[in-house]
Amino acid sequence: MNLDETYISLFGFTIYEPGTIVTNLVFFGLCLLYSLRLLKFKHSYARQMSFFIFFMGISSLFGAVAHGVHKQLGEAFFNAIFFVMNALSLFAIYYCFRAPYTYHRLDGERPRLYINIALAWILGLLIFSFMKGDFLIIKIHAALSLVYSFAVHYLAYRRRNEQGSKLIIFGIGTSFLSILVHSVRISVHEWFNYKDLAHLIMIVSLVMIYQGIRQNLEVIDGDLIEE
Repeated sequence: MNLDETYISLFGFTIYEPGTIVTNLVFFGLCLLYSLRLLKFKHSYARQMSFFIFFMGISSLFGAVAHGVHKQLGEAFFNAIFFVMNALSLFAIYYCFRAPYTYHRLDGERPRLYINIALAWILGLLIFSFMKGDFLIIKIHAALSLVYSFAVHYLAYRRRNEQGSKLIIFGIGTSFLSILVHSVRISVHEWFNYKDLAHLIMIVSLVMIYQGIRQNLEVIDGDLIEE
C-alpha cells in the first residue's frame, strides 16, 4: 500500500491517513493549550510566543483536514485548505521572528522599522504564494526564522546561562530532525509513516520549546516594553 493511501471508512466516508490526522490533532491540542497558558503572562515576549504557537497549531488543524479529505470534495476545496494552512504558517513565521527579536532587545530599544519590514515581507510572500501556487519559499523562510530564533536563544544561554533558552535551543534543534525524517521518508510502518514520525518529533520539540519559554518568563524582571 502506498504510504499516502492508508485510509479507514467511517459512515460511508473515506478518511485518508488516519495516523497523520491523529498526530496533527495532538499537535494542535498542545498548541492551543500552551498558547492560552502563555497569554497569562503580562509580557510582549510571552504574547508573541503565544501567537507563534497558536498559528502553528491552527495550521496543523487545517493540515489534518487536508490529509484526511485529500481531493474527495474537489480539487478547489483541497487547494483552498492547503493555501490557508500555508498562510497560517506564514503568520507563525512572523511571530517566530518577532518574539526572539523582542527577547534579544529585552534591555534596549526595539526599532519598529524592522518589525514593519518583516510584516510587509510576510504579506508579500503570502501574495506571491497565492499567485504562483508554490509554497517552497514558505518552507525556506520557516527554516530561516527558526535559525534566527535558535541564534537569539543560544546567545542568551551563553551570556546569561539561561536554562530556559537552553531548552528552546534543544527544542528547535529537535524540530530540524523532523525535516530530515520527512525529507528522507523514514517510516516505521505504513500506518505510522514518515509524516507521523515527523509530527511526533514536532510534538516533542513543541513541549521543550514551551517549557523553555515558561522558564525564561519566570526569570524576567519587570514587564517587557510594549510595542
